[in-house]
Amino acid sequence: MKHTHREAVEGAIAVAVAAALAASGRGQAPLAAVEFLGRVAEYVPEGVIRSGIDAAARVDPATPSWKAADVLGYGQRICCSDTVPFALWTAAVHLDDYEEALCATAAGLGDVDTTCAIAVGIVAARTGIGAAPRSWLESREPLPAWTDSL
Repeated sequence: MKHTHREAVEGAIAVAVAAALAASGRGQAPLAAVEFLGRVAEYVPEGVIRSGIDAAARVDPATPSWKAADVLGYGQRICCSDTVPFALWTAAVHLDDYEEALCATAAGLGDVDTTCAIAVGIVAARTGIGAAPRSWLESREPLPAWTDSL
């Protein structure tokens, strides 16, 4: 599958904007999920991805993630419109909590590796790698030395 499809490009834009927005907010109170998602949507062209982000902004942050995944998609269809809105929602809801972002995203089931990579990548842009639980960091494969400065 090629990632030059319009929907894939729009999904990549959404994820890049979300990561940039998360990183630019380091040291500040996190934006409310609806505001975070609204700001991301501003940069995404009209289409199915933007519609999905708009739908994500309407999902109450108190909603269990498995239920949000039922509404927003969780990767069963293996396409951006079925992964990006849910992953952005879990990132927005758990923007300062690396572990909870990962667990909540995984609870959505579906294409877990994709949705978790998207959501936690966004959260890590804000929190840094050090926000991962120490036991996770100690049990992973070694990272390249250049990541020490992150």
